[in-house]
Amino acid sequence: MARLPFTKTKAVPDGAPPDGASDGSAPGPAAAATAPGVPATATSAGGGLLGGMSGMSIRSPWWLRLLIILFIALAVSVIWFTNGFLGDRFSETTRNRADVRLALYTGHILSELQRTSIVPLLLTRDPDLMNSLKTHDFSTTSQRLISAQAEIGAASILLLDDIGRTVAATDRTQIDTKHGSEQYFVNAQRSKDTVFTLSEKPTGGYQFTYSRALLSDGKLAGVIVVGAELAKFERVWAGITEVVAVTDSENRVILSTEPRWRGLPLNEALATRSVPSAFERAFRLTSDWANEPPDAYLRGEAVMRNEARIPFHGWRLTSFTSYDSIREKVNTVLALEIMGFAVLLAMIFYLLSRRARRQTAVFRRESAELRQLNIRLQREIAEREKVQKDLAVAEQTLAQSSKLAALGEMSAAVSHELNQPLAAM
Repeated sequence: MARLPFTKTKAVPDGAPPDGASDGSAPGPAAAATAPGVPATATSAGGGLLGGMSGMSIRSPWWLRLLIILFIALAVSVIWFTNGFLGDRFSETTRNRADVRLALYTGHILSELQRTSIVPLLLTRDPDLMNSLKTHDFSTTSQRLISAQAEIGAASILLLDDIGRTVAATDRTQIDTKHGSEQYFVNAQRSKDTVFTLSEKPTGGYQFTYSRALLSDGKLAGVIVVGAELAKFERVWAGITEVVAVTDSENRVILSTEPRWRGLPLNEALATRSVPSAFERAFRLTSDWANEPPDAYLRGEAVMRNEARIPFHGWRLTSFTSYDSIREKVNTVLALEIMGFAVLLAMIFYLLSRRARRQTAVFRRESAELRQLNIRLQREIAEREKVQKDLAVAEQTLAQSSKLAALGEMSAAVSHELNQPLAAM
C-alpha cells in the first residue's frame, strides 16, 4: 500500500511569517489551505497586514497641506490688499472732507470780514457821531456804539478824536486811552477809504480792525475803529478733532486752535512748540496705516495737512487732520476679514478632523477583522494538525498491519513449500 505524504504545520503568531517564508520557499499545503469563506490573501498574510496596520500613521495627503498653505497665503494677501486699498480710499475721503471744511471755514472768515468792513462806512455817515465830535458831547455816543455792536456782532467799536484819544467805546474801560500811535489810526489818516489793519494785542494774540476817518470840511474830525470778531472761529474749530491755523502773507500764524502757535511761523510752530494733551489726543495716530507719506509730523505723529487760500491779503487756512478715523474704519474691515478667514479655517480643520476620525474608525474595523481572521486561521491550523496526527497514527497502524500480512503470507508460503516434499514422501 502506498504511503500518504505527511506535512506538519504550526500556528502562525501575529505578525510572524508562515513556515518556509523566511528562506523564500513556498508555504506548505497546510499554510496555503484556508478556512471556508476566508480569502487566501487574508489567511496567508493576515499576521503581516495586522502588524503593518498597527504601525500605520494617519497623515494628510500632500495636496491637502498645500491647499491649507495656499489658503493662508491668500488670506494674508487679501488682508494686505484690503489694508492698502481701504487706506488709500478712506484717506482720500478724509482729505476731501477736510477740503470741504476748509472751504466752509474760508467762507465764514470772508463773510465776517466783509460784514465788518461796511460798519465804519455806515458809522461815518451817522450825523449824531459827527455832531458829538464837533460839540465834544459824548454822553450818549458809547450807548449808540453798543447798540450798533449788538446789531452787527462786531468785536469792538472805538470812536477816536483827531489826536487818537478814545472818546466813546463799546468797552467803557477803553475811554480816554491813547491810540495816536496805533497803525489803524495812522492808516485811517492816510486814506479816505476804509482800511484793514492786523496788529498784535498787548495781552497776546492779534486784533483785526477796520478803521475809517471822519472828515469835517475836509479836515480830520475823528476815526471810527471796528474790530472783527474772528476769535470766535477758534473756539468753534477747537471742538473738532483737528487743528486749524490761519497764516498771513508772511506765513505767520494769526489764528489757531493752538494758542502757543500764534505769532510764530507755521513751520517753526510745528517743529519747536510743544503740544498740549488735548491736541495730542486729537492727533493720536500710528503711521503704519498711512499708505502714503504723511504731510506733516506733530511731536513725531504723522498727520494729514490740507491748505486753502483765503482771497484776502494773502492769507492761508491750514488744517491738520488725524488719521484716527481712517485707522478705525480700516481696522473694522480687517477685523471682519480676519474673523471670516478664521471661521473658514476652523471649518477646514473640522472637516479634516472628521476625515481623520473616519479613517481611524476604518483602520480599527479592519484591524479587528484581521484579528478575527487570524484567530480563525489558527483554529483551522490546529484542527488540521490534529487530523494530521490522527492520520499519522492510522498510517502507522496500517503499516503494522501490512507487515503482519506480509509475515502471514511468508509463513504460508514456507508452510506450502515444506508441505510439498512431505506430501511427496
